[in-house]
Formats: sequence, structure tokens, C-alpha cells
Amino acid sequence: RRDPGFVGERHPDPGNAERLERFFAGDEPTVVFVGKLSREKGVDLLLDALGRVEARAVVVGFGPERAALEERAAGMRVLFTGPLEHRHLACLWPLADVSVTPSVFPEAFGMVSAEAAACGSLPLVARHSGLAEVAAGLEAEYPPGRRELASFERGNADDLAAKLAAILALSSAEWAELSQAAR
Repeated sequence: RRDPGFVGERHPDPGNAERLERFFAGDEPTVVFVGKLSREKGVDLLLDALGRVEARAVVVGFGPERAALEERAAGMRVLFTGPLEHRHLACLWPLADVSVTPSVFPEAFGMVSAEAAACGSLPLVARHSGLAEVAAGLEAEYPPGRRELASFERGNADDLAAKLAAILALSSAEWAELSQAAR
């Protein structure tokens, strides 16, 4: 829930530094979402999938669905931060095992996924519209047998959960190989 010192949805939540420090105290697998908190961006789909895998998540962004998403995530290990600046995201993404772009609405391009990849976080995107181009680029760089880990079927929480589970089950060497390929 938002801190009492909340200053507005377009600002980071107060106390984020301390909250993130506590959140990352353990070594659980971590999923990151960055984007608008709206139905079109598919955060609810991500929450459905997270209920089926052993991972925590950081949800970065603002939007009309934040309160409903926070309520839905109650009892899960999910931290909502409000929006963060790129300089903060550049520090957050390297801490994440995977960065999910579950958008159900057509996207021109998956800039958030490209930025996550550049920071070493494995992008996992819904396969459609401009995000399909991101998936194709990743698949071209991933080793055979791992290419299916670049994307999931749009709107399919089961497929997303399966891909998340497969990524989180990778050995550290396998994960590092994919991270390097994604960069």
C-alpha cells in the first residue's frame, strides 16, 4: 500500500529506497514489470502467472488500475514503487532475473524490454505487434533450445507462468548465457 506521505501517482512512492533494500534482502528470484498500470499493459496477467511460480516481483509505474492491482496482489511478494526514473531502472533491472512485458494491447515497439535486456535482465514479452519484433531479435541471439524463453502467447497466463518457471529454473551459467545474448 502507498505510504501516508504519498505525493501523487506520477512521483515515486516515498521511502522506496528503504522498501527496496528490505525487499532485496533475500535472494529469491525476482521479476520486474515497468509500465503503465492499466488493463492494456497486462499486469493482471502477470499477477495470475506469479501465483503459480516461486518468485517475488517489483511493479514499477502508475495508472488507473494501481489500487485494484495492489489489492489483487495482497498476500503475494509484490512491491509497487510508483514510477521510477531511467537512472533508477538502470540499477533495478540488473537485480531482476526476468523483466516481463505482458501487454495485451498492440505495441509499436518494446522499448522497456530492450532497456531491460541492455541491463542484463532477461526480457519475456507477449508475442504480438511490436513486441514480436523484440522476441524475434532475442530468439536470433539465444542458443537453440532456449529460444522459446523470449516470449509467451498474448493473454495466456498459463504460458507466461510456464516460461517464467523455465527461466527461473535455469542454472546460473545458463541464465548468464541468455543474459549476455539478450544484451
